Amino acid sequence: MDKVFLTRRHFSCHFHNLPSLLLIGAILFTLLVSPAFGQTEVQELAVVINALTHPDLGITASLSLIDLMEPNENRAVDNEILLFSTEVLNRRRAVGLSIHGHLAYIPTFNLPITGAASFGDSIFIVNLEDREIVGEIPIQDGTTPQQIALINEQKLYVTCAATHEVHVVDIPNRNVTKVLTGSFNKPTGITLLNGKAYVSNPAWEWNPAESRTIYYDSSVTVIDTETDLILKSIPVPTNASAIVNDGASTVILKTIGNYNDIPGHLILIDTATDEIVETVKLDFAPGASALNPQKQLFLQGSWQNPGLLIYDVAAQTWIRDEDDVIANFSNDADASISGGLTFAPDGSLYIIQPDWSGSGQDFVRVMDPMDASLLQTYHVGPGGSILGFAQIVPRREDINNDGFVNAEDLTIASRFLGDEGPGIVADVNGDQVVNVLDLVLIGFFND
Repeated sequence: MDKVFLTRRHFSCHFHNLPSLLLIGAILFTLLVSPAFGQTEVQELAVVINALTHPDLGITASLSLIDLMEPNENRAVDNEILLFSTEVLNRRRAVGLSIHGHLAYIPTFNLPITGAASFGDSIFIVNLEDREIVGEIPIQDGTTPQQIALINEQKLYVTCAATHEVHVVDIPNRNVTKVLTGSFNKPTGITLLNGKAYVSNPAWEWNPAESRTIYYDSSVTVIDTETDLILKSIPVPTNASAIVNDGASTVILKTIGNYNDIPGHLILIDTATDEIVETVKLDFAPGASALNPQKQLFLQGSWQNPGLLIYDVAAQTWIRDEDDVIANFSNDADASISGGLTFAPDGSLYIIQPDWSGSGQDFVRVMDPMDASLLQTYHVGPGGSILGFAQIVPRREDINNDGFVNAEDLTIASRFLGDEGPGIVADVNGDQVVNVLDLVLIGFFND
């Protein structure tokens, strides 16, 4: 997934004389050195989607939160704090996760047991600080939304596999404004780099008459995120899957093959030309993967030879190949290293192992990739299989609580200008009066 970090930007208004600049500087200095200012408790969280839905066991998709600042592994986890459906028979699926600040965007849909089209397709918006669902963006029924890419504070993309589309969503108004079609085949993964979105198209279809999966020609679709125009379709090997980027100039795609005579591949795409610059044959169907800041791709191996492989994207060479996998933790060989992979901001590798039987053996294990040692083990909810990270810094400047500090917050705050008393939403600095100091703070923390 693509994580968005909170950043500080200086007040964007232009002042035309030195006294104005000095005044604003003095105001900011006074605020920033004030003992009461900036005393906020930062929360470091791992957010886990518990994806199992099991009507017979009364289990439905839910959310777990791990407090990464709590040393006690048992106390650190709040399991199943939110349910994405109260009706177990609906079999509601939660299949993706994108986090911005204190808000998580989670695509979901109800999948009937009969195999009929999905219904109730939507994106849930979860306030991670308050631990509540604060909104829902409806997506057309039958689309089965998959993965989300946050383009900016106004717009996001969501891949819709069943209808072979990418939907463009207006975040503030919580509705779909545009549907991109014509170049997708069961689109799933999506990543953003250098003003473009790269969408993976697995292009498979289940044939019930033959009781088998048919694979068509896979591709990566390139979209201009400014205009929403489709720029290119890049042919890739069979069954395109997870897609990520190195933050600079390369998109990395994993293909799985057909689990039989067609193996998987790693595909490197140069975003300057949108051409494939390297194709690495794997000779097996790869499992989960994750890229670290050193541009090393960690990859789950085959079921015949389980373990972690490491591919150096920058050098285009193997660090650990299939003949030299990390087979277990160096300090606990009995703990499984199979499962989903996600790198934390501190560089540690989180391995999430779901128990799809519903018997409760769902774990998140933390590995030090330097020596493959086991650092922590967390017990999470049923089918814990999707994980992301959130750094939550309480910000009173976000007046409308949408995850962004921008002109909308400034407009709302100006309506309270001059009001006095406790608990005013626009009283950013907490001095019980809304004045120019509050407006300056909103401008200073503008995203």
